[in-house]
Amino acid sequence: MKPLGPIVRAMTTRPVPVNLFTGFFGTGKTTAIRNLLASKGPAERWAVLINEFGEVAVDGAALDVGGDDGVVIQEIPGGCLCCSTNVPLNTAVSDILDRARPDRLIIEPTGIGHPAGIIDELGGDALKGILDLRAVICLVDPRHATDPRLQEVALFRDQVHLADVLIANKADLASADELSRFDDWAMELFPAKLHVGTAVQGALDPQLLDLGGAARAPLFPDLHAHDHEHGSGKPSPSDVIPRPGQPTRLENEGGGYAGCGWIFSAKDMFDRDALLDLLGPPGPPHVPAGSLARLKGVFRVNDGWLLIDRVGNEVTAMPIAYRRDSLLEIIVKKGAAPDWRHIEKELVGTIVSQPANP
Repeated sequence: MKPLGPIVRAMTTRPVPVNLFTGFFGTGKTTAIRNLLASKGPAERWAVLINEFGEVAVDGAALDVGGDDGVVIQEIPGGCLCCSTNVPLNTAVSDILDRARPDRLIIEPTGIGHPAGIIDELGGDALKGILDLRAVICLVDPRHATDPRLQEVALFRDQVHLADVLIANKADLASADELSRFDDWAMELFPAKLHVGTAVQGALDPQLLDLGGAARAPLFPDLHAHDHEHGSGKPSPSDVIPRPGQPTRLENEGGGYAGCGWIFSAKDMFDRDALLDLLGPPGPPHVPAGSLARLKGVFRVNDGWLLIDRVGNEVTAMPIAYRRDSLLEIIVKKGAAPDWRHIEKELVGTIVSQPANP
C-alpha cells in the first residue's frame, strides 16, 4: 500500500472536507455533482473520486466541463472502491490529494456500492486528521423509492440509512402522489435525516455539503461481502489505444449485474441519429426487455460531442465538453447479458468516418 505522501501529511493540520454521494444506478449522482462543480467558487479547487461498476469510466467524462476549471477528477473503474482486490481507498485518496491539493473532495461510488466500508475507511487511522467527513448524501428516484420490491433490497435500505441527507431527485418526473408517499416514508426514517428534500436535474443547495455527518452503523454489516470480478488479467483502460472502427471491449460482472464497456478510437465519428436510434428505446438490440439497468456514453458525433444517458426507457442526450475518445458502458441484470459482440457490430455500423484531426 502506498504511504501517504508529504503533501498529504502537510495537510493534516487542515482536514479536507469530504462528501460521499450514494444512490442506485440512474438516480442522478453524476448530474448533481456536475451542478455542484459549476457552482463552486472560482478560486476553489475541488477533487472528485469516482468508482464505477464497469471497466470503462464514463462518469469522469460526463463531469468534464473543459478548460482549467479548478476540478481534478480521478476514476477507479471496475469494482468496489474499498475492496482490497481493487485500489485501496486510502491510497486513492492519497493520490488525488497529492495531485490536486483540493479545498473539497467528493467521492461517488458505484450505484451498487455499499457505503459502510467507505465511511469506515474515511474515518480510519490511515486518513485520520486528513479528511473531515461531512454530509453523506443519498439520491433516490421518488417514483420507485417506496416500491415494496425496492424497500426489500438490503443495499438500498443501507444506502438510505447511512445517509445524512436524502434527496428525491427527478422530482419533476414524479406525480404528486409519488412525492407525497416519498415524504411520508422519509419522515418516518429513524434516526431522522439532517435534511430531506427534492431536486430537479440534480440541482442541490451547496450548503447541504457542510451539514455535519452523524455516525450510523449499517443495518446489514455483512452485505459488503459481495462478488465482484475486478477484471484480473484485463488491460487497464488507460493503456488501451483502439484502432479506428475496432473498439476495445471490456466486460465485468458482480453484485447481481453484468456490464460491458467500449473504448473507441478518438478518430471514430458517429452518426448522431443512427446512434440515438440504436441506444434509445426499445433498444439496445439483443438486451431483454426490462433488464437494462444503465446505459451511459460519450460520443463524437457529426455535429459535435454528445453525452447519452439512459435509465430504463428514459433517455437524455446533451452536448458535452469532453474531447477525447468515445466511451460507452451498458449494465444489465445478471443473467440477462446479451452477446456483446452483436451490440458492438451494430455500434461500429453507426460510425460514419474517421477524421484525420480528432
